[in-house]
Amino acid sequence: MTAKEASVLIGRHVSQIYRWIGAGRLATRVRADGVTVVLSKAVLRIEPSVRRGRPRGAARRR
Repeated sequence: MTAKEASVLIGRHVSQIYRWIGAGRLATRVRADGVTVVLSKAVLRIEPSVRRGRPRGAARRR
């Protein structure tokens, strides 16, 4: 799947997907036409660890 498709599935911005790819958290392959695709099993593996929503705790003003 493309990085855009992975971002929709996980619920994160596509730039976060590219950061994870750069950090080695998501495995990729390059197709014959030169397009980089994210392996779907890597997306399914990382999806449960993604936290959604706002962080918990009280907001603090400084």
